[in-house]
This record gives sequence, structure tokens and C-alpha cells, in this order.
Amino acid sequence: MPKFILHIGSHKTGTSSLQTVLQAAHDHGQLSNWSYLTPPPKKHFRQNLVQIKGPKQNFKTEINYRRFKRMIAHDGDCIVSIENFFWIDNQQQIEKLAKIIRRRFDDIRIVAYLRRQDSLALSHRKQAVMRFPTSKFYGTEITALPRYKPALDNYFCYDRKLQLWINAFGADSLIVRKFERDALFKGDTIADFFRLLDLPDPDQSAAVNSAWPRKKLLTGLYLRSKEEDGRSIRKILRRIEDTEKLTPSRADAEAFLNHFQESNQRLAEMLGDNDAPYYFDTDLSRYPDVGNDNVTEAEIEQWIAESLHPQTA
Repeated sequence: MPKFILHIGSHKTGTSSLQTVLQAAHDHGQLSNWSYLTPPPKKHFRQNLVQIKGPKQNFKTEINYRRFKRMIAHDGDCIVSIENFFWIDNQQQIEKLAKIIRRRFDDIRIVAYLRRQDSLALSHRKQAVMRFPTSKFYGTEITALPRYKPALDNYFCYDRKLQLWINAFGADSLIVRKFERDALFKGDTIADFFRLLDLPDPDQSAAVNSAWPRKKLLTGLYLRSKEEDGRSIRKILRRIEDTEKLTPSRADAEAFLNHFQESNQRLAEMLGDNDAPYYFDTDLSRYPDVGNDNVTEAEIEQWIAESLHPQTA
């Protein structure tokens, strides 16, 4: 039976760029015996492969198994990359997914790239603005990092998350890569993933989902907190100009990360990483003593007013 690779993310680890390159490589016949599969067309958001429902502690996922079966009804070795699978924290859903995959494939690999929690959460702020389900999970506090709440454990306790996949597919099926430059082949997710496929580096490169600057992110979070609709938010944010990067203070980043250090310690033990007791590099020197996310609603309203009525020379 053919081989199957399921890349489950996580988010903000170069997944969108990887998917763009995989699609281009597939279209140009550069994947050797592999085929890159994507979900069939949908007519409504409720047909998403992974449907996300409910806020914070009530955040739930639901897999559209019918669409998944249609997607993998393909001969030969197959690759699927769906980062929204990383939202799933339900053992039964993953077990059912495993049963479906095993009907078609006997050589199965689950690939996950993991980014340190503070870095991922900070990078995910753009999605908290632009995607309503993501904002429901994180909340809409006007801060560089989301405020910790126990519901975040369901996403950021990686040892617990990966154990669900191990339970369903077996430890030998899991491939975990650390999203750190020194840990990735050539310091890059795309090159690293193609090495896992035993394929040469692709000719194409991609950079998608570029980061937003400080004012745009804080304004977007503010508008989400006021329950503005997505279309209005996008219209306003297109006018917001800024070059400064949004950064929390070192103390805030450390406090956020500390909530997950016991999980990271268990993760290192699970994966046999004896060189890093907390799995990830714990250096926080990238953060300043004072962050730049301390802003009032009046200041944000002023940014919006200036964007709508820019001064002319």
C-alpha cells in the first residue's frame, strides 16, 4: 500500500509558504512519486475540513470526515498539509481520522513543527485579528501577547497534544521538528520538509502571511474587541501605516512562557532531547525591558482618525 504524510502544522511555522511550494512542486512534477493533496472545493465555510466553534474554554473542533475521505481518494504516495489539525485536542476525532487513513495507507507519518509558545502566540496575533475563530480562542485583549487562560493549555501544552497523535498512530509514526533556525535543515521549514521527503530543495520559494506592524495589530485587536465585522476591520487596517514591530516586555514574555515550561520539560523527555531540558531555546534577550503594547483606546481611535483623514502637505 502507498505512503502517506500528514503535516499538521503547527501554525506560524512556515506552513503557508510550505503549502505554496508543495502545490507548485506538484504542478511541475517535482515531487517524484508523491502527490500533494488539497481539500476539494467548498461552497460554504461550514464545509471547512476542520470546523472551529465556541470561545475560549468552549473552543471545539469538528473534522469534516466526508471531505477528508474525498481528498485522500487518490492512488500512490500522498502528502496532506493542514495546520488546522493542530487545533484538535479530542482523542476520538484523531482516532477516527486514523481509521480512515489506515484504510488506504499502511506507511503513515505525522509531521509536526513546534515553535516556542511565546513566539508562536505573538506571531499569531495577526490571525486573532483576521480570523474570527482564532480571536475566539485567544480573546481580543489589546496586548502583544494574549493573557493566559487555562484554555490555552489545549493548544500550547505540546506534550499532551502530541500524545493524542501517538495514541492514534503510534510513536514510530510521529516526526517532530523544532522550529528554530539551528534545528532545521538549512534553517528553513521548506528545505527541512523536502529533506524529510528525500527530495532536493525546490526551485520555488514563497513568503506568505507576512507580519504586521504594531499599530495595525493593536488597532485590529481593538476593533475585534468592539465586535466590528471583518470587512470593516480590513477596510480600516488597509489605511494604517507603520513600520514598528509589536513587542511585549521581557517580563511579559517570560510570564507567558512559564505557564508551559513544565509541558516543555515533559516534551523534551518524550522526544529524548537530552540537550535541551525545556526542549526549546529559553533565551528571552530578543525582548526589551519595556514593551510597546501599552496603548490607550483614545490613542487607537486617533490612529484610525488619522488614517481616514491623512494630513496632506
